[in-house]
Amino acid sequence: MSTSGTAASRRMTAHYAGLQGTYWMVFCAILSFASVFLLSRDFDNTQIGVVLALANAFGALLQPAVAALADRARKVPLRHIVALVAFITAALSGVLLIIPHTFYITMALFCLVGTLMFVIQPLLNALGFVYEKLGITIDFGIARGVGSVAFAAASYLLGLLVARFGADVLPVTFMALYLLIMVLALAFRAPGRPAAAASPQQAATVPPQSGGLLHFFKKYPAFTAFMLGCTCVFIFHTMLNNFLLQIVTYMGGAETQFSSALTLAAVLELPAMLLFSRLVKRVRCDTLMRVSLVFFLLKAATLALAGSVAGVYVSQCCQIGAYALFIPASVYYANDLMEEPDKVKGQAVMTVTNTLGGVFGSLLGGWLIDQFGIRIMLYCGVGITLLGVLVSNIFIQRTGRPHQPAADTAA
Repeated sequence: MSTSGTAASRRMTAHYAGLQGTYWMVFCAILSFASVFLLSRDFDNTQIGVVLALANAFGALLQPAVAALADRARKVPLRHIVALVAFITAALSGVLLIIPHTFYITMALFCLVGTLMFVIQPLLNALGFVYEKLGITIDFGIARGVGSVAFAAASYLLGLLVARFGADVLPVTFMALYLLIMVLALAFRAPGRPAAAASPQQAATVPPQSGGLLHFFKKYPAFTAFMLGCTCVFIFHTMLNNFLLQIVTYMGGAETQFSSALTLAAVLELPAMLLFSRLVKRVRCDTLMRVSLVFFLLKAATLALAGSVAGVYVSQCCQIGAYALFIPASVYYANDLMEEPDKVKGQAVMTVTNTLGGVFGSLLGGWLIDQFGIRIMLYCGVGITLLGVLVSNIFIQRTGRPHQPAADTAA
């Protein structure tokens, strides 16, 4: 690869890292602090679970639909679609801030903000591969590592801000961060490349022939079954994330320990994210996925056996091999398995594993806590995670040799 190509890859990686960092800050603010915000609006645990489940459900429905539209939208750059979704979410966040504290209006607006947060994620993931066909490789691992650092910083800073100014500081944060995503997305252009090249279809050499979702599931049956297994894994992952405040409180901690537990997991994601681009060149993606699934099970079991906040911290340490490895590995895994017209849709369907897990995890987690308590919820989570790990390992597909980005062989 030429020196100019290397320089362009570095600049684009830095820019993309800014997008990922900003996105994961707002993800932390919306999802990890959902209980904080909704409890301040007099929601109970079951109601919080319903709100988050609805956001996940609508996200799961819209992610593939928006991705399919992006796959077919030859004249609309992907970065423009990202910017539009970000602007709409920023506007809704502003409305959430100024409306009266009415239950149903708050629920509807928070659902919309959460839904669009999920919708934008696969679009951002796909954006990281847009310029590969032009010989510019973006280091997804580094960019996602920056996202983990940003998540850690956000969890710590938001804990301080909420303690000082109250939960109403959260919608302000949503709005500001989404406006920043909009600006960064619009500016996401490779030096010397046409603006329209920020569309995966126009960067590709294959004309778009992508069908609907039913066609996609028939075309990739093993991938679909694998996705269902991963959904089970993310049910408990969602329970942990959405109700971590309640878990920490049950273990004898307070909001300070809750914020520390979030920060710990996010910081420990960094080594796996930063080293992933090297790791994926030496180890097949399917192997990395298997390892990450085992760590998810270990994390669930450790938390279920915990008897104090220290046990929660130990469980959070498993993040380094669980979520931290799964996220970049799943992006590469889907990109490797999908044919060119299905690239964006593949990212969306892979992301749906997380989102569908969020639906069932939110509903089941809130209901189990209110009906049976934290401990029963944790035990149920271990069983569901075990089921997901077994199913996923049956249907995972061998991806061949370790990943070699296009830019590695570009002139």
